[in-house]
Amino acid sequence: MKWKGMDYLPWMFDPAAPVPRMQALARLPWLVYRLFRWCSWRGGWLADYLRHHRPFDRRAFSPDQPIDIMVLYADHFEPARRFGDAAAIESVRSWCQEYENMAAGHHDADGRPPQHTWFYRYDYPNSGCMQALSDCVFRGFGEVEFHLHHGYDTHESMLATLRSGLDWFNRFGSMRTAEAIPQQRYAYLAGNSALDNGARDDSLSGCPTELRALRDTGCYADFTFPSLGSRAQPRLTNCIYYAREDGRPKSYDSGVPVEAGKPGQGDILMFQGPVFIDWRHGCFEEAALENTSPPHPRRMAAWLSANVHVHGRPEWIFLKFQTHGMQNRASFLSPSNEALLTAMEREWNRPPFRLHYVTAREAYNIVKAAQAGKSGDPNAFRDFEIPPPANRLICCDIPWRLLSYAPERVQVELLESKSARLEFAQGSLAAVSGLMRRVEAIYREGQLIDLRIDGEGPYEVVERTAGRAGLRQRPECISRGADATPLSGR
Repeated sequence: MKWKGMDYLPWMFDPAAPVPRMQALARLPWLVYRLFRWCSWRGGWLADYLRHHRPFDRRAFSPDQPIDIMVLYADHFEPARRFGDAAAIESVRSWCQEYENMAAGHHDADGRPPQHTWFYRYDYPNSGCMQALSDCVFRGFGEVEFHLHHGYDTHESMLATLRSGLDWFNRFGSMRTAEAIPQQRYAYLAGNSALDNGARDDSLSGCPTELRALRDTGCYADFTFPSLGSRAQPRLTNCIYYAREDGRPKSYDSGVPVEAGKPGQGDILMFQGPVFIDWRHGCFEEAALENTSPPHPRRMAAWLSANVHVHGRPEWIFLKFQTHGMQNRASFLSPSNEALLTAMEREWNRPPFRLHYVTAREAYNIVKAAQAGKSGDPNAFRDFEIPPPANRLICCDIPWRLLSYAPERVQVELLESKSARLEFAQGSLAAVSGLMRRVEAIYREGQLIDLRIDGEGPYEVVERTAGRAGLRQRPECISRGADATPLSGR
């Protein structure tokens, strides 16, 4: 992703204020240069932007109106295979540790740390990398979604790839909802921005019916755009809208904007990040956080000015960052990004603003709540339509699959014949360890009353007591499979 000419900008100005004509004219040559230098005009978005864009204006709201800003990180997370699988695993583990160290010191209006969405590249299915990310998800720092580089695909081969990818991700608790009857639901980010063969290059996609394939496999939204400079860039900008598959490349080029109180019309929701032309400084902004466009508080005004929201709910603003967190590790895990987090919490977490760090799934849920006519504090709608993925509530150190998740019963299947540790985020059962094939925990008002284990034992069971986790075995509440050995009694 090339940097589209975004210089460090003085950001403490009113983005809604008119730009002096002479100042705009003086910067016009820079804008024209950058427009052609990076081919930023590709995709046909510029005319639509000039006709329809209306920047955010605080003066349009009453003084006592809270303005909620949802901040989402959409990371094209692409660990490299060129140094070997073990090196890739270690790079992801260390990345997660550095990220958690940075994020743990920051919180939004709801007391939550920054929420990262790792769009993991399925074209490199490294189980160790996914295990490291799932552990980070369980610790409360984000969620994993589907990223794919592919080419020369037909509709059938695309469907097969998506299904095999979902089956693989599900083995780590990702993209499988934590509910009584789990579903495969996921967000998608197209590699090389070539969604629906929109780049007109078969080596980058080849499938002109990709939207339908995504819809039929449980995708709830696409988070690919903006991608200024790419032919795949849609004409619509700063818009959250429904696209409908028409059997031709780039079906998403137009669509129906999401509107409060009106049903959606389309095959998939297109969740776009901000695009803004800064006339004062003659440059383009698309909220890319890369080594060539590093994080900086001076860019905040441009992001806010893009004014991405659901029609009819202008007080809920969505800001989607895009980054390649592994390739741009030096800038993303840097003091500059920490300074950006501090600035957002200082400026956007005080009246009239409320800051909310969200995952892709949570952002989608809040959009759907707005569409359903909901208002007020969007924090109440993070799980409005799609429940959290399984690995936010359960963690295991070997591949596993959630069979059922409800307040009164949780069922888990272990997929490898080796000793494992299974951890639970909710309820009085904290963890169970041993050689297990299947675990079923039965609860009454959050308290464990029966633990059924199919395996070979012995088992170690950890229960939470008085809000803390500690080793506590109660043989009277544990049932074992027919071939299980007695409990160890530890």
